[in-house]
Amino acid sequence: MPNRGAARLLVLLLAATVLSLAAPASAREWVPRPVLNVDFPDPAVVAAPGGLVAYATGDLVPHAWSREADGPWRRGPSLLTHKPSWSREGGVWAVDVARVGGRWLLYYATPVKGMGEHGRCIGVARSRAARGPFRPVGSAPLVCPSYAATPTAQDPLLPRDPTLPRAGVIDPSFFRDADGSAYLLYKTDRIPSTVRAVALTGDGQSVQTGATSVELLRSEGVLENPVLTLRPEGYVLLASEGDWTRCGYRTTWRRSASLLDWTAAVGGVFLDTTTTGLCGPGGADLVEREDGELTAFLHGWTCRETVLPCTGTGKWDHKPGQRGRRALYAAELGWLDGVPQVTRWLRAR
Repeated sequence: MPNRGAARLLVLLLAATVLSLAAPASAREWVPRPVLNVDFPDPAVVAAPGGLVAYATGDLVPHAWSREADGPWRRGPSLLTHKPSWSREGGVWAVDVARVGGRWLLYYATPVKGMGEHGRCIGVARSRAARGPFRPVGSAPLVCPSYAATPTAQDPLLPRDPTLPRAGVIDPSFFRDADGSAYLLYKTDRIPSTVRAVALTGDGQSVQTGATSVELLRSEGVLENPVLTLRPEGYVLLASEGDWTRCGYRTTWRRSASLLDWTAAVGGVFLDTTTTGLCGPGGADLVEREDGELTAFLHGWTCRETVLPCTGTGKWDHKPGQRGRRALYAAELGWLDGVPQVTRWLRAR
């Protein structure tokens, strides 16, 4: 005669095993998955004829393209033909691309002499196609501190602010206001961090004659990767804050009634590891969809050649055994009283 007690115990043990196996998977299920799980940091994304083009930090601006935001994404070669004469060797960081006056413009930060190992200045390149090739414009930087060893930039950040480090400028970001005026936002590197804006000419390739860049925001910590959009409630700026090598890197939002005066701005955390499950969600860019709403593209650390986020502490760029990489994520956005909200995370097809 069968031992019913033993049978019941076996059933309970099997059920517990199934539940224990299922729990971690279900717990991880809500965590977003990358749409491109390769190293693709600081993404800039544009809608172009035939689909989307994305650009990343790297030597001469590597890129990827796709017909849809959720992929499949295909990687392509670098799109900047060469560095300008005022640049030195080193990678190009955190670019932005915009279509202006029938041309595609690529704003980039490249190393220069006179500001240490990582000192960079901002230039602009142009192309007839979103997938390049992009060729640098002019013989001098668009934005560069006066103390750098380069030809005088159109925006030399004068007078020099003695409270800021001699570290250059990075993270250019193009913005077109409702009246058609064009601006370039950028970050003064190191800490304290500032975000500045300068008026551009109508073709986006030069600083407006007589224009002086103004400081919009300042932080005692790291504040970088600004991207601006205009909503009925005001100007909304997304930025990255914290240490980009760690899971605590995050995306914040601020809203201001004025483009050039952010003293009364309100804001908060938009994306972090607590709200998303991602490791270091930052470097965000925004693309307008056909329905008029926005899709956000950003990077986050994945580990061990999986689609799962890195977990734990430490600097992920210093852990080669974990094979950490900053993968590309995408999320559709909505708005609640002028505050950005993720309505849907996209997944790779």
